[in-house]
Amino acid sequence: MERFDSGWLTRHQPSTGAWNWEGSFSEYLNLVQQRPSIVDLAHARIYRMILSFGVEHPARQTVPRYRFFSEELFGIDDTIHKIVEYFAAAARGMDIRRRILLMMGSPGTGKSTLTALLKKGLEEYSRTEEGALYAITFCPQQEEPLHLLPESARREFMQATGVVIEGDLCPLCRWIVDHEYAGRMQDVPVRRVLISESRRVGIGTFAPSDSKVQDISELVGSMDLATISRYGSESDPRAYRFDGAFNSANRGIMEFIEMLKAQPDFLHSLLTLAQERKVKVGRFGLFDADEAIIAHTNENEFERFIANKTYEALHNRVLLVKVPYNLQVSQEIRTYQKMMLFTASAPARHLAPNTLEVGALFAIATRLKPDPKFSIKDKLELYDGQELPDVQQREIQRVSERAREDGEGFQGISPRHILDALSYALADESKPCVTPLTLLKSIRSSFEQHISHVSHQSLLEGLKAAHEIYDENAKTEIQRAFVDSFQDAAQLLYDHYLEHAEARIMHATVNDPVTGEEVEPSDKVLHDIEHHLNITDAAATAFRQEMVNKSGSLARRGQSLHWDSHPKMKEAIEKKLFSDVANLVKVTTSTKVLNEQQRARVSEVKERLIDDMGYCAYCAQELLDYVGYLLSI
Repeated sequence: MERFDSGWLTRHQPSTGAWNWEGSFSEYLNLVQQRPSIVDLAHARIYRMILSFGVEHPARQTVPRYRFFSEELFGIDDTIHKIVEYFAAAARGMDIRRRILLMMGSPGTGKSTLTALLKKGLEEYSRTEEGALYAITFCPQQEEPLHLLPESARREFMQATGVVIEGDLCPLCRWIVDHEYAGRMQDVPVRRVLISESRRVGIGTFAPSDSKVQDISELVGSMDLATISRYGSESDPRAYRFDGAFNSANRGIMEFIEMLKAQPDFLHSLLTLAQERKVKVGRFGLFDADEAIIAHTNENEFERFIANKTYEALHNRVLLVKVPYNLQVSQEIRTYQKMMLFTASAPARHLAPNTLEVGALFAIATRLKPDPKFSIKDKLELYDGQELPDVQQREIQRVSERAREDGEGFQGISPRHILDALSYALADESKPCVTPLTLLKSIRSSFEQHISHVSHQSLLEGLKAAHEIYDENAKTEIQRAFVDSFQDAAQLLYDHYLEHAEARIMHATVNDPVTGEEVEPSDKVLHDIEHHLNITDAAATAFRQEMVNKSGSLARRGQSLHWDSHPKMKEAIEKKLFSDVANLVKVTTSTKVLNEQQRARVSEVKERLIDDMGYCAYCAQELLDYVGYLLSI
C-alpha cells in the first residue's frame, strides 16, 4: 500500500526548473534577441496558445476545428472559429484588439466554459518554453520589462529585433527605478512569471454585485491609508495598492462576468481599458495595460444595453459573438458525458444504450425552428451529419443558414436540464438501470420545475419527436439482434448486390459461389434490394450506375464502400434484412405465451443484446417488452 509520507509529497511537487529564471534587464534583452516571441502582447500570446494544440479540417465542414477546444466544447465550431478569428486579427496588431469580446447566449451554451478554457490554457501555456513570460520583478502587475527602455533606445531595439514595444512603466515601477536604482535600468531585476488565476497573476475576474457594497477599487485598486503617514502623500505610488482586477489581468485575460449588469462607473473604466488600453487609478495619470477583455451576457441584458443611448461609446467598443446551443445530437451526447464526469460520486448505475441519445434528441428538438420542407426529425438527422435521400448538401446549408438568421439555437432546453432529469432518474434505486423510457418520463415530470422560457407546446413537440425517433431505434435494435451477425450479413448483401449490378451494366457474368461457374447476373438479387426503395424498372439502371460509380471512385483512392455509406442503400439493406425476420420479431416480442422454439430464440436475442450491444438483463427485457407493445398496436 502506498505510504502517503514526505517522500510521496516530494514526488508530487511541481518541478520548477526554468520557471525560476531570474536575471537583470540586460540579460533579459539577450533573451528577447534569441526569442522575440516572449514579448508578444496578450492577444498574440493567447492566439499562439490556441494554435499550439493544432488545427483540424474535417470533411464537409466549412470551418476548421481547433483541438484546444475540441474535448470540452461540442457542436459550436462556427462560434469558436469567430472567436479565434478575433484573436488572430488582434494578434496582428489590428484595431480589433481594442474591442471587448462579448459573448451572448442562453444559460448552458458554453460561454463560461469557453472563457475558463482560455484562462486555464494560458496558465498552462505560461509553464511551457514556448509560452514563457517575463516581468519586472517588483512590479505589482507583472509588466513587460521592455517598458524600461527610453524612446530613443526603443526605436533602435525594435529595428534590430522586429519586436513591438507598447506602453510605459507603471507609477510604482517608475518611482523604484528612479529612486532605488538611480535610473540604472540595466540593473533592474527581471523574473519569469507563471500566469495563475488563483494567485491573481495575468488573469483578473470581476462579477457585478450589490451596488451598495461594491466599489471601483475592485477593478483598479485603492489607496493604502495605513502607509500615507509613512510616505507623506497620497500621490506617492508606494501608498497605493495595485491589486484590482485590471491590475491582476495585465499581460493576460480580464473576464467580466455578466458585464451589462455592472454599474455605469465600472463600465466607463472598462471602456477606457478597451479603447485606450490604459487604467486610471487614484491620484495618478493613465498607465498602460495589456489584456484581452472577455465578457459574457444574456440576450435580454444585451437588448437593454443597445437601447440605452448613454452607452453609445461602449457600443462601438464591443465585438459581439453570439453563442448558440449545439444542434447536433452526437455532440450533445458528448456534452452530457463530459458533464457527468464532474458530478458528485454516486452508486454505480447502468445506463442503457440510447439513454443519453433520447435526452439529446429532446433538448435539440426544443431548439429547432419549424421549416416548411423538413420535419423536426429530418432536421435532427441532417444537422447530425446524416444524409437524407434526394437532399443535397448545399440545400442543407441554406436551410441551416436561414434558420440561424431566424434565431435557431438561441432558445430551448439547456444541457443542465437534461442532466437534472437524469440525476432524478439515477436517484431512483428501485430499478437496476436507467433506460431511455425512464429518462423520457423524468424529463416529462420536470416541465414544471425548471423551464419557463420555453413554451409548453414546444416542450411537448420536442418530447414527441424524441419519442418517435426512439421508437424507431428500439425496433431497429431488436431487429438487428434477431439477425445473426447483422453487420456481416449487411455487408455481404451489399457486396452481392454491387457485383450483380456491375455485371448487368457491363454485360458481364458473375461467379456462382456454389458451382464456381460463370453465370448471368441475377435480376432477383437486384430487385430484392431495389423494391424496398420503390425504384421502378425505368430508374433501376440509373440507381445501379450510381452505386457502381461511387464504389469505383473510392476504389481508385484505395478505399471501399461500406454498406451504410449511402443513405438509400443503407435503408434498402436494413429493410431487406428486417423483412426476412419481421414476422419472427413480431411473434416473439408481442406474444405472451411462447413455445419452446420461440423462447430459445428470445433467449438468444437477449444474450446478443447483453453481450454485443451493451444492455443489461433488465434493460434488455424492457426493450423486448416495449417493442412487443409497439408491434402490437
